[in-house]
Amino acid sequence: MRSLSYSLIAIALSIGAVAAWGCSEPSGTDVTDGELPAPVVEPAVSTGGFHGCALRESGVAFCWGLNGQNRATPPLSRYTAVSAGLLHTCGLNDEGSAVCWGLDNHDQAAPPRTIVPFTGISAGDFHTCALREDGVTICWGRNDDGQASPPSAERFTAISAGGFHTCALREDGAAICWGQNDDGQASPPSPERFTAISAGWFHTCALRQDGAAVCWGQNDGGQASPPSAERFTAISAGSNHTCALRQDGTAACWGGNESGQSSPPTDERFTAISAGHFYTCVRDEEGGFACWGFNDSGQASPPR
Repeated sequence: MRSLSYSLIAIALSIGAVAAWGCSEPSGTDVTDGELPAPVVEPAVSTGGFHGCALRESGVAFCWGLNGQNRATPPLSRYTAVSAGLLHTCGLNDEGSAVCWGLDNHDQAAPPRTIVPFTGISAGDFHTCALREDGVTICWGRNDDGQASPPSAERFTAISAGGFHTCALREDGAAICWGQNDDGQASPPSPERFTAISAGWFHTCALRQDGAAVCWGQNDGGQASPPSAERFTAISAGSNHTCALRQDGTAACWGGNESGQSSPPTDERFTAISAGHFYTCVRDEEGGFACWGFNDSGQASPPR
């Protein structure tokens, strides 16, 4: 059975997935900044199946939307990264250890212990991948298509787990993908060099050094057909759509739009973007979060 997937935030990491899901009351968890010391981290937003998560500058993670298997209930900690997958979520705490919560039927929420800290993490459909400080990729969870079997000899600077495939960037900017490749989603163009990459449902998108978007894989809804004249600073591949941030901070989206997921507000500026399962979320210049698109479980209604 094919499963839906989408991606995480924009710039270097990406995200998550969707396929089948159970019913649960929409819910979410927020922790006030005053309960923890206040480091300064890069704020982030990440869209999953029917929940979203975000990270404040203080390192506080909070989530909203469907909360089955507690996927929208992050453990109390300080985080430096967060990534929402299908039915689970993972983050990195301030010591560089991976912390995951939510569904764990394929061990996707059971990160291995490592003495080398992680610097990036990406939750996919039923698998998760993370980058160690030395560039080595570690993956865990479902692996029937090889999506959790990264090449052992490679070193990467960015990682993105999609539905049943994973993509990463080498130090020279070359894209390497592994896992399911029925639609060419794991066959990046060569010899292209990229600065960011995002694995979605059955397509993948990346940014070239000049800011041009390049996509490959399934394109039945135009999700892999970026506007050729545009230049972007961040990109995120969702289930059947893709969104990106222009150099002026405005958002552009292409692909499926049946739920309004590809219709961003005009003339607004954002600092991060994440395309999910028929919805999209952003962080604005004032530090707030906003979403548009499918919202049956509150996944497009982040707390203000």
